[in-house]
Amino acid sequence: MDVRYIRISGVGSKTAEVQKRASGLAQDEFVYLDDPKTKGSELAKALATMGAGDVLVVSSLDRLGKRIKGLVEMLYALQSKGIGLKSIEDALDTTTVEGAVLTKVVDSLIKMDKALVTEATQISLAAAKAKGRTGGRPPALNEEQMAQAKKLIGEGMPVRAVAKLIGSNQATLYRLIGPKPV
Repeated sequence: MDVRYIRISGVGSKTAEVQKRASGLAQDEFVYLDDPKTKGSELAKALATMGAGDVLVVSSLDRLGKRIKGLVEMLYALQSKGIGLKSIEDALDTTTVEGAVLTKVVDSLIKMDKALVTEATQISLAAAKAKGRTGGRPPALNEEQMAQAKKLIGEGMPVRAVAKLIGSNQATLYRLIGPKPV
């Protein structure tokens, strides 16, 4: 059984009528229709009614998801349940051998893209480290402030007063300098 699904995402989006025409649907044919108010609940209902051998029909793949990763996850979820997917404008039909192969190719491209991003990030971090940039938050106290704090605390000044004097807080002093020696 073919189950029709239409998603209207907002201003400038493909209207339901445009999507119905693109899918070759009759005006009175039943479809699951999501809009910004339903937030995907109709797609969930459509998928709940489907079983192995059924086919989800959409006008284009962008109606199923906003990100490629989400779309591929949807394709695999459908595939694991034995449900096919037809996208009219994209000429994709996962019930055919070609469509199944295309799904695997897209998944491989996503994995490759993730690996390339990870590699580029590691190269950038290494280059920054070579220039002396380590990232993260800068130290709360400089060497001069730490030396002054140690000296004052060692002379018996209360940690609270030292923190106020150098413009820090007690927790920072305890963390960086350690507890007051007894």
